[in-house]
Amino acid sequence: MKKSDLLYIWVLISSYFAGVVAYTLSLFLFYNEKMISWGQLFTWTAPTFFTVNLLLFLLSIFLLKLMKKYFFWTQTILFAIVAIIPVYIIPILSGFFNFASIAYPISQEGFPFYIFFLISSLMSSYGIWIAQKQFNHRSFLIFSFVIIVVFIILIALN
Repeated sequence: MKKSDLLYIWVLISSYFAGVVAYTLSLFLFYNEKMISWGQLFTWTAPTFFTVNLLLFLLSIFLLKLMKKYFFWTQTILFAIVAIIPVYIIPILSGFFNFASIAYPISQEGFPFYIFFLISSLMSSYGIWIAQKQFNHRSFLIFSFVIIVVFIILIALN
């Protein structure tokens, strides 16, 4: 496995944990609630993030390169738009075998999930851009380390 492959894997893992941190903080800041069941959150979000989101990211990059519009901001905007799609999959994974209403991402139940996928998409965009352009990835590694430390602190506090 090449070093660049490991960087892409790290980008996805740290982006997922950035989403978990964002979800937990949005629950606390907007609804004054604590995270009760980490297992349920991982069950609902991990399969969606590592399958649907990953495929949507790859498709987005492919389309942008095909149209010759592959820039950091176009990738980031497209990733942020694509973040809405996995939010609609969460009710199905949580046991509600029907499609969510059109307003689900802005509902009280769906908004933290939208924050989750939006933040993880933004971090993925930054990490993928650094990996593809072969820039110095020290800033991303420091930021992802901070995210992991905050995640560990959130688990310890709950």
